[in-house]
Amino acid sequence: MSKPRDLKTMTSLRFPSSLDGLTPEIMTALLAEQRPEVRVTSVDVIQSANRGDGVASTADRVTLELAYEGDVGLPSRMLLKTVLLHRGLRFGPSAIQMTGKVFDVLGALPFGSRLRPWVFSAIGSYQRRYPHAPDAMYINEVRFYRTIRGSLAIEAPACFGSVFDETHRNFGVLMEDLTLRGARFPNALTSVSVDEIRGLVATLAVLHARYWQSPAFASELQWLATPIAGGMYPVFRALGLDLIRNQIETNAYKAEAIAPLGKTVDELWDALWKAQDMLAAGPQTLLHGDPHIANTYLLSGNRGGFLDWQLMVRGRWAHDFTYLLITGLASGDRREHERDLLCFYLDELRRHGVENPPEQNEAWLRYRQAAIWGLVIGWLITPTENYGEAITAANISRLVAAVQDLETLEALA
Repeated sequence: MSKPRDLKTMTSLRFPSSLDGLTPEIMTALLAEQRPEVRVTSVDVIQSANRGDGVASTADRVTLELAYEGDVGLPSRMLLKTVLLHRGLRFGPSAIQMTGKVFDVLGALPFGSRLRPWVFSAIGSYQRRYPHAPDAMYINEVRFYRTIRGSLAIEAPACFGSVFDETHRNFGVLMEDLTLRGARFPNALTSVSVDEIRGLVATLAVLHARYWQSPAFASELQWLATPIAGGMYPVFRALGLDLIRNQIETNAYKAEAIAPLGKTVDELWDALWKAQDMLAAGPQTLLHGDPHIANTYLLSGNRGGFLDWQLMVRGRWAHDFTYLLITGLASGDRREHERDLLCFYLDELRRHGVENPPEQNEAWLRYRQAAIWGLVIGWLITPTENYGEAITAANISRLVAAVQDLETLEALA
């Protein structure tokens, strides 16, 4: 597949890897994508959340106060999402491919299975020291804000500029500071009402209906990854199973949490790929890809939107709907309201123009099957440092309960 045209314009700005590099000139260049007449005269860092600190997961989030030359009609306070880490310290595409090949070689050696845990222990230590994500995730988010966000009438952050510097592998997305609209940022430890989840489901339905079986997937959006091709798929396939094994071996609370399932990590991994095949089939739409509750924000009037589009893919609706419900609601509330919320989602699809949404029995089956992704890729693979043990454990607990309640493994068999 040829390189998307939008990537060709991402390399005109070498984005910095330190706070000191966030100069008025850099901010002016970033804003020039949409507002070439704007000149930034000063930049002040108000607040910064760093990768792996339990607040920011895979990217740094920097709140900036900007001053402009003249009255330009832009907010003075904005949020910058970036990675303040030199490319030489990042685990790039070539390193990922090389690591995958190393594990292939180790698999053929008599004592290779004994060496693999040591290698992943070293990778884990490095990731804890220099937390970051593969480039594919950063590229994906920049593409969302550059090529898709403007066409969506959904609740998502407004973007004022974005860049991915392919040569130096740095990125930046300059977006609105949602706190100025009174946004609340929930997680699995906070209380989220059924009505608030309903508002988020309504947002998902608008997104999904907009791209339901879209012809754009064969043209301008052909670059979108699917659950079984492109994007993060090569990373998950090459390293995912060993990363999860390492997480289970080094985090006793994760091992204890999945024990009630009575399945090995390898068996859960096999079930995941059965679900991925299902999600890559059937009616396709644009998926957020990672809509756990901590990637959402809540506004007054039970309105809600979605953050962090790094795992956006093309796939089956059930992926987004299922992951949101299970992580967003306490297990008791989820059991009580999941069928009603599923009916509400299907009705919303119809209301927004989807002529033949899934019928309820099939939709219920896909909902049951999709629960495995959030457990295996969503939280077992995620380092504890990203969100902290309490939030990670709460999400895993909700997902394990759902996999049991919904008999997900049986539904996939």
